[in-house]
Amino acid sequence: MSGRWLITATVFVAIGLGPTWGAAAAPPEDRILSIDQYTSDKARALAQKYGVALRELNARIYHCLPWLDVKKEGIGFFRPKGAPRDERHLSLNVYIEQDPSPAFVTLQVEGRGSSMFSRYVGPLLKRMAHNAALLSDPLLDGFTVILSWLSHAPQTASGRPVHETIAAFMEKPAVADYIAGKLPIRDLAAQARVLAWNGETPLGPLRIQAWDDNFLSTFRLANYQLEPGASCP
Repeated sequence: MSGRWLITATVFVAIGLGPTWGAAAAPPEDRILSIDQYTSDKARALAQKYGVALRELNARIYHCLPWLDVKKEGIGFFRPKGAPRDERHLSLNVYIEQDPSPAFVTLQVEGRGSSMFSRYVGPLLKRMAHNAALLSDPLLDGFTVILSWLSHAPQTASGRPVHETIAAFMEKPAVADYIAGKLPIRDLAAQARVLAWNGETPLGPLRIQAWDDNFLSTFRLANYQLEPGASCP
């Protein structure tokens, strides 16, 4: 059975969370890795050049996708796991606040990973590449999207929740073709290197099957209102 409709639309997030860009208050700045934390000139150059773009990305997610929580220092120009040289990806690491449906829980890890990739990776890449200069910058090698979510709710009051994570590493030419409409999401997924974790336990590479999912363009959080001065283009 396809997993594309099995993630419940129920999300739990505080309404009226606050900040964004423009006249609105700013989101937490600790979501962006500071320049002094980088270990190479290449990474520092990217961080300095695209500092405004990173702050805008942080603000758009904070205000427009309030059920996504960008992790501390979750936005930046990181070296992909296992890269043999100083490759740098624009990386985004988010936690998805969701109540997993019973049908979603019954999927195998490949099914849950495919569902989450289909729902979030493409739309987030478009937000990450909002500054088109990134796609032609020779210092940037690719993009990484890291998604974590609650996969199994605790069965008892004393039980521990089970969280899963996938990290999708994508080369810049493939992302550029996807953004330009030349590469469908299923082919982007086929070219991506995807790693998975169950909690802190690495599961290794994951084979992803992706499809078009319009959730982020159609879902609206009940009773949520943007702060004055914020916008979601």
